[in-house]
Amino acid sequence: MSRRTRIVLALVAGCVLLAIALRGLDLGSIGQRIGRADVRWLAFAAFVYIFAYFVRSLRWRLILRPIERVSVREAFSMLMAGYFLNYLIPIRAGEVAKPFFLKRMKGVPIAASLPTVFVDKLLELFSILLVIVMIPVLSVQLSGSLASLIVAVLVIFVLAVGLLLLAIRHRDVTVRLVCRLFSWLPARAYERISSWLGLFINGLSMSASTVRGLWGLLALTGGAVLLDALYFRLMFLAFDIPVTFPIVLFGYTLISLSYILPTPPAQIGYNEMIMELIFAAGLGMARADVMAVMLLAHPLTGIIITVVGLWSFSSMSIPLTESFHQIEQEGALAGAPACASPNGSVKADAKEDR
Repeated sequence: MSRRTRIVLALVAGCVLLAIALRGLDLGSIGQRIGRADVRWLAFAAFVYIFAYFVRSLRWRLILRPIERVSVREAFSMLMAGYFLNYLIPIRAGEVAKPFFLKRMKGVPIAASLPTVFVDKLLELFSILLVIVMIPVLSVQLSGSLASLIVAVLVIFVLAVGLLLLAIRHRDVTVRLVCRLFSWLPARAYERISSWLGLFINGLSMSASTVRGLWGLLALTGGAVLLDALYFRLMFLAFDIPVTFPIVLFGYTLISLSYILPTPPAQIGYNEMIMELIFAAGLGMARADVMAVMLLAHPLTGIIITVVGLWSFSSMSIPLTESFHQIEQEGALAGAPACASPNGSVKADAKEDR
């Protein structure tokens, strides 16, 4: 299946999710409420939203320090360009692109910078611990869907931490384990994934220095999470909807964590569905209030990410079209397959391991 076909199917799925999220609501009334939203709170919210990503760029800059020193502007540009690509393409394309940006701008090999992307995402997942702690405090109603979402993110977090620690201490064991996990794939897909894993695990096994400044990285992560919650609290204030900061902190943190899962392009329908699941079903808020906020917040964040993302590409002097082409050819960036057998047969090696 071509990438274009996958994107079209993802858009269709997103439209279906949007229709489900809006079922039974008076869209005319919601539209009127959106038209009456306080622009002053919206402007403040937009500033806070950008500042939250600026704090994340400082975190990635700190992670990169053992590998390459980059300026604050360079780190912010690379990060925002990556988020922009993630927003457009539902395959976490920005995570592939950020090492490419670093290679283009600083000559840093993909093998060296790819693990920093993993560490950066792992730090984001630490906020799942905050969500779990807040469940009994806020008396959240854990429906089946909401509980499944929390469990899925928690499982990904535990697996990611385990992979990082294992790769740092026992590279060869990590390679064998991951090769077994993906050995069921078709040969072509397995070879591409194996090539990326070779770079990825080699880098992780040498990245102990990256996590030595863990407390500083966690502090920046906490700051970004609080700014995220403040942004969404301001969105509720724009509608004059009474909601406490802890409620918003819980809800929006879980929304952000859910992006670790596959989403449609521009998160169409996905944001609305997750918003309803968390704030309406889980936290007991009125669906009309929840949808009014998200139906304005979603395009607002889209505009911000697009404007700042395009500025970032201009700042880096890297054409957007070249980045898309690089994503299409990401397999060419990879090295030798991590699981290749001595005779060069990748799939045969996997079968032997079984």
